[in-house]
Amino acid sequence: MSDIPEQELRDNFDHFDTDGDGYIDLAEFSYLMQALDALEPGESAEIGFQAIDTDCSGKVEFDEFVRWFNAR
Repeated sequence: MSDIPEQELRDNFDHFDTDGDGYIDLAEFSYLMQALDALEPGESAEIGFQAIDTDCSGKVEFDEFVRWFNAR
């Protein structure tokens, strides 16, 4: 479990929510994964995105982001 303060998580979420709509879409999530150096060359972020998007809305809400980050 992570002990990162919620405000720091919010700041990180907002940084990768580049269009400011309050969600991280697949393109923004791909950018996040690249920034974390979490993808192998040619690997898609889509599978990880789908696992984090627990309500299958096509976007990652902040609460989903927090659950994912704390489970890492």
